[in-house]
Amino acid sequence: MGGKIVGHIMFTKAMVGNKAVLALAPLSVLPEYQKKGIGAALIKEGHRIAGELGYGYSVVLGSGEYYPQMGYLPADKFGIKPSFEVPNENFMACRLKEDAPGVNGIMKYAKEFGIG
Repeated sequence: MGGKIVGHIMFTKAMVGNKAVLALAPLSVLPEYQKKGIGAALIKEGHRIAGELGYGYSVVLGSGEYYPQMGYLPADKFGIKPSFEVPNENFMACRLKEDAPGVNGIMKYAKEFGIG
């Protein structure tokens, strides 16, 4: 790719109760580079770094077809609930560390997201 930036991922700190989690948003890959594993590589490396930093969960609001391939499950399976109406299959979480302590509550996004 010759030094060209073809993809981007960002994780932002969020809270579930008194526990810090991460919100994955956005993930982007230039259209001509999609379906080549770049998004998956960005997620995998992001999860690795997040786990090293001590985060136990990543939460995403996204495609119910794509993110389950990356280990995401409906967030309510982990006790994480949205603060707004959204289909279960689109509000998902991934446990980043096997020994991550349980969480239970409504996810509070960073104020920059503008979500209640």
